[in-house]
Amino acid sequence: MTASTKFGKWHQARTRLAWALLLPAATLVLVQLPVHAGSTSFERFFGSYKGMSTSVPEGEISRRELSITIKPYENGFIIEAETRMHKANKRVKRVQTSISFRPTRRKDIYESAMRRDLFGHAVPLDPLKGDPFVWATVSGNNLTVYAVRITNNGAQDMQIDKRTLTPQGMDLDFTRFHDTDSIRRLTGVLKKVGGVPPKAPPGKDSVFEPES
Repeated sequence: MTASTKFGKWHQARTRLAWALLLPAATLVLVQLPVHAGSTSFERFFGSYKGMSTSVPEGEISRRELSITIKPYENGFIIEAETRMHKANKRVKRVQTSISFRPTRRKDIYESAMRRDLFGHAVPLDPLKGDPFVWATVSGNNLTVYAVRITNNGAQDMQIDKRTLTPQGMDLDFTRFHDTDSIRRLTGVLKKVGGVPPKAPPGKDSVFEPES
């Protein structure tokens, strides 16, 4: 056996040993890396909920019927809500909202997909055009939706809609701010009336009407 042959076999053995030592460490690193985009922390909120809420605008108290459905949508989720407000003149006003959300690179923060760009991609609205900018966060049993709109005089109109899971269903805590002043508070208790709804079809448009 020549010296070059001995060196070649020694080099191959050394290479195999190095890979044997490196592969377990590399596998450990891959297992420990977080994958935020694949998070499914929102799945526990899937279902249909119904109940009543109490609104307190400037000292006036009114009651509303609420119906909320949270279901899968593409790789995220969609929130569909309907509010029925009973007016003093016996007129009933109905407000419907449907907003889809998808994961971002930040864990448990979800961007809204409310319109289609020139390439057909779902993207958030533009608050500088007077549209609301909407996003959602998940923390434990809390699913919170934020909506910010810039008014005609440049002020901030913000809505914070917090939903908290309970053994019976969901508690609702909604607040609307104009700059730093709270102008409306709404709380409600909703009972879960249905399991996981079917996945929403792709390309569904979002509908958002600011709380009035």
